[in-house]
Amino acid sequence: MTLQKTGIALLMLALCFGAAIAQKDLPPAGGQPKDLVLPPRTTLTLDNGLRVTMVPFGRVPKLSVVVAIRAGKISEEPDQVWISDLAGDMMKEGTTTRPAKTLARDAARIGGSITVTVGNDGSQVNGSALSDFGTDLIALLADVVRNPAFPESELSRLKGNLIRRLSVAKSQPDQLASEKFRNVLYGDHPYGRRMPSEAALEAYTLDQVRAFYRANVVAARTHIYVSGMFDQTKVEAAIRKAFGDWPRGDEPAINVPKPVSSRAVYVVDRPGSSQSTIIIGLPVINPQNPDYLALVQTNLLLGGAFSSRITSNIRENKGYTYSPYSTISSRYRDAYWM
Repeated sequence: MTLQKTGIALLMLALCFGAAIAQKDLPPAGGQPKDLVLPPRTTLTLDNGLRVTMVPFGRVPKLSVVVAIRAGKISEEPDQVWISDLAGDMMKEGTTTRPAKTLARDAARIGGSITVTVGNDGSQVNGSALSDFGTDLIALLADVVRNPAFPESELSRLKGNLIRRLSVAKSQPDQLASEKFRNVLYGDHPYGRRMPSEAALEAYTLDQVRAFYRANVVAARTHIYVSGMFDQTKVEAAIRKAFGDWPRGDEPAINVPKPVSSRAVYVVDRPGSSQSTIIIGLPVINPQNPDYLALVQTNLLLGGAFSSRITSNIRENKGYTYSPYSTISSRYRDAYWM
C-alpha cells in the first residue's frame, strides 16, 4: 500500500511539474503601456547660427553636453578619405592653452571627461561633469572645439595609428566585403569611399588637416545639446560667452546620394581565407519616410536580433553554426538594408 501511495504521489508531482513547465512556455500577458512624457526643452539660436537645445532630465547631479557638428566623412573630397578622422584625433591632443594632459586633468577635476568622435554625417565633442561645474565644462568644450593646437609632434604618431587601423580592416573579410558593397552602391560619393590607401594617409600634411578643420568646424554647422541637472540661466550664459563670437562659417553642404541598385554579383578574392563573407543588400527608404519605423520593426523580426527568423532558421532548424543577420544602415536622407 505504501509503494502504491508513493507511486501516485510521484505521478501527481510529475503532472504538476509538467503543467508548470507548460505554463512557463507561455509569455505573460502584456501590461498596459504607460504614457510617454518627454521632459520640457528649450531651444535657441545664437546670432552666428549656432543652435542650442537644453533638456532638464533626471535626479543625478550631473549633466552631459554634446557639441554636434555637421562635418565628417561627408565633407571629405575624393583625395581626403579619413582626413576627418585625422582631424578628430588631432583635436584630442590639446588646445592652444591646454596640452592634452592638462585638458584631461581639468576634465577629471570637475568629475567628467571629454571625447571626440567622427562619423559619416557629423562629428561630436562630448563632455560630462557634475552639475556644479556645468559652466566649466562648457568652457572646456569650447576650448577643444574652437582652439585645437594641432601639435605637429603628434601628426606622425596619429597617422601611424590610422595606418594600423587600415591594415587591420584590410585583413578582415567582412570589412573588404562591406567596402565593395558600399562602393557599388554609392560610387564616388563620400559614402562609397570607405578606405583610403596607405600612401594617401602617409601623405597628409598638417596644413591639410588644419584647412579641413577651418572649412568645416564652424558655428553654422553646430548644434549644442545639454541634458541632465543644471541651472538653465547659467548654462545659457556660459554658452553665449564661450561660443557667441565664434565665426559663423558656411552652412553644411547637402550631398544626398543617389544609390545604384542592380541585380549583380561581385567577388572580392582574398586568398587563404578560411570562410566567406556574403552580403546581399539594396537601398531602402530613409528615416524621413513615415514607413521607416515599420521597416525597422520588420527587420528586427527578419534578421535584426539573435531570435529573428534568419538566425533561428540557420542555427536551430538547420543546425549550422553560422551567424547570419540583417541590418538597416541609415545616413542623412539615405538608408540601405543588408
